[in-house]
Amino acid sequence: MNDGAQMRRLVAEWELLVSSLQAPSTSPPQAMPARVGVTLLTGFLGAGKTSLLRHLLQGAHGLKLAAVVNDIGAVNIDAAMIRGGGDAVIELTNGCSCCALGAELGRTLAGLTGQDPAPDAIVIEASGIADPAAMAVLVAGSEGARLDGIVAVADAAAMAHWLENPATAGLFQRQLEAAHLVFLNKTDLIDATELEACKRRLAALAPGRPVIAGAGGRLAASVALGAGLKGARVEPTQRAHDLDGFATRTIMLPGPIDRDRLLRFLATPPPGLLRVKGFVATREAPGRFWLVQAVGRLWHLEPWLENPKPDNPAAASQRPEPGLVLIGLAGSPALRQIPDFG
Repeated sequence: MNDGAQMRRLVAEWELLVSSLQAPSTSPPQAMPARVGVTLLTGFLGAGKTSLLRHLLQGAHGLKLAAVVNDIGAVNIDAAMIRGGGDAVIELTNGCSCCALGAELGRTLAGLTGQDPAPDAIVIEASGIADPAAMAVLVAGSEGARLDGIVAVADAAAMAHWLENPATAGLFQRQLEAAHLVFLNKTDLIDATELEACKRRLAALAPGRPVIAGAGGRLAASVALGAGLKGARVEPTQRAHDLDGFATRTIMLPGPIDRDRLLRFLATPPPGLLRVKGFVATREAPGRFWLVQAVGRLWHLEPWLENPKPDNPAAASQRPEPGLVLIGLAGSPALRQIPDFG
């Protein structure tokens, strides 16, 4: 496909996408069936999309929300984290390729919008290495749903690192370009001078997009939902949809591991490893699961489920599946070698 034909295709896709950004219909149901608004959360690895989604699900806004999680790897970590939010969670685990996700996403949206009563809104959390533009076009073409907007979550502490790495800069910028609104998360980890530098950089990378600074994924539902009506009109770009530069590996850990070895691995990650997330049990704390989150050399562990009782059905249903998902550059030795956690 030549450049002109590719640009015409992109323009057509974006016209379809933007045409779906419409206010809720005021027509009688028999004349114009209501369509459920869909908000797409995008952002690079570890930006805090799941924290934002959990904040929306647990908010006191009076809305019945449905969450669709497009996680990657055999261990659906993000869905496990938000399962306690109280609203419907649909797990999509067939990979990070948005183009290949179309059929399943279409069926999922059809099932949600066909409920009686239907949810007030649907929030989709894309994976950190997903192309939001491709997914947004799929949403815009779904019967019973309308695209209410795309919110890009940016990690204030890691943004410069991702943009300065040629292997990650292209996808990071594409996620910003697709957004109608940018949520600059984790601003509690930087100082005022760095915050202003982040805002200037975002203004250059995604001109016209409102930038909301915050921390802990705390963005009001009134701002996040319907971002397309509040934010900038998104223009098509010629940036290629090519995710071949990234790869994932899932390591199942059915038994307890050595905590010190895990910490050493997280503190000195091998070259090419970008993200680690999952749940583990350690020999030092029998019966306890730990949530593992790492981006580059930044990591933390936090207790997930303390002393679950095997005879408690509720506790058993909340027990996470032990394992780690490694996300890195394709061909990196970090994804070929299995870490020894003892």
